[in-house]
Amino acid sequence: MNRLSKRERTTFWMVFALVTLILLGAGFWVVSFVYGRVEVAQEPDPNLSPFFVDYSVDNTQFLQDTSLIAMGNWIRDVPETQNVQVLTGLTTSEVAGYMVNQVANGLQVDCSYCHNIQDFSQDDMEDTLVAERKATARAHLLMSQDLNQNWLAQLSTLTDLKQPSGVQVTCATCHKGQALFNTWADQPNALPDDYRLPLGNLDILLVNGNKDISLDTVQYNQYTMYHMNESMNVGCTHCHNSRYFPSNERPSKLYALHMLQMAEYIQANYSDVINAQDPSCSMCHNGAIIPGGAAKSVADIPAIISTDPTGGAVSQAQQ
Repeated sequence: MNRLSKRERTTFWMVFALVTLILLGAGFWVVSFVYGRVEVAQEPDPNLSPFFVDYSVDNTQFLQDTSLIAMGNWIRDVPETQNVQVLTGLTTSEVAGYMVNQVANGLQVDCSYCHNIQDFSQDDMEDTLVAERKATARAHLLMSQDLNQNWLAQLSTLTDLKQPSGVQVTCATCHKGQALFNTWADQPNALPDDYRLPLGNLDILLVNGNKDISLDTVQYNQYTMYHMNESMNVGCTHCHNSRYFPSNERPSKLYALHMLQMAEYIQANYSDVINAQDPSCSMCHNGAIIPGGAAKSVADIPAIISTDPTGGAVSQAQQ
């Protein structure tokens, strides 16, 4: 075997040393980058609402001074409510507070979007579009009341291992600052454009491993699980035991099944209220386990539309 010359050996060791130094330097840089980074604190959002979960509002952008003046005059002249059909038991001032803080902020619209600001009690406005919006808003309030009292209120009864966060459905939970909202993303990631939750046939999702299932059923399960992953920004183990997916030991799975049944209920009973759109998990969750735009607690909305209709004092959210 030919020996390396002195010059070749010198060149080899120089290259070896250079490569070693480069690798060591890169390694130290990676370690420093991963463990030595200083977290830059984000500036708090001055418009973050104290009543909603992770929802920012700046009503100076959409509430008109003329509307606020008209509302102030209405509160002064009509202290007891007129033609209030859902938010009963409140004063005019309390209803107005709810409308500004939660309805107007939830849709980011002016009072005149649904009202004749010269007579807030009027239903038969000359502008039929405004009259239709007021009727639709009333139907949405009734839907929120129904979902809070007959679905969210039941979460605490599903399991002793988990208690609900206590958040309440509000306008902003679905609208999130849009007067007209879509229940599904225009281009769902990794899902067919025509995919929808199998509402009306939820049994297709009950796979126990005891019998063979069709490839269509497998595919629908995968689509549904992926939709839920994306909607709440979670992995499979948020709801499932990774060693045996059909088990129900994780309380989040019971919550998920209950919410799927609620979506089925919405489709069956409120299709016209949501413009014949199909409900989805992202309609409320939109990438978060606790939906942004939900009221933080029972105290932040009128008791009559909350999970606890026998609630106590009116909170500052309504004042």
